[in-house]
Amino acid sequence: MAASHFADGGAGAVALGRAVMGACEEARPTDFKHMYDAAAQGIKEKIEAIVKGVYGGAGATYLPAAEEAIARYEANPKLRALPVCMSKTQYSLSDSAEKLGAPSDFTVTVRDLYVSAGAGFLVVSLGTISFIPGLPIKPAYYKIDLDLSCDPPKVKGLS
Repeated sequence: MAASHFADGGAGAVALGRAVMGACEEARPTDFKHMYDAAAQGIKEKIEAIVKGVYGGAGATYLPAAEEAIARYEANPKLRALPVCMSKTQYSLSDSAEKLGAPSDFTVTVRDLYVSAGAGFLVVSLGTISFIPGLPIKPAYYKIDLDLSCDPPKVKGLS
């Protein structure tokens, strides 16, 4: 199946889309189930389900900041019912970049949690992951311009 969506946009993916739809219609029913019930289970239960059921780990330990956040979010029924998104190293199923690939019987360290309200989930920070700050509403490049009234032109707006 050839697809030319990079060159032709959506029109280049029509045949591929139809092939995927056909494969889905022919697929046999599965016994798919979620790892946890987001509405019924607590936050720690959800974290443990992912660590054990997806990553192959033994469990999780919680730093004080994480314990405080969990207690705060558990007290709010709407936040408690959110699914969780694990933020960890990309090099390992554990929370350690040194344990490459798919180690087993490891314990992850939950450092903190925060609500990603727009996306609709709780972000669980594992290990020593660093978060990159988001862009401001109006990025600084809007202030950068060229002053063409002089020769040679000068860049304006750089600090």
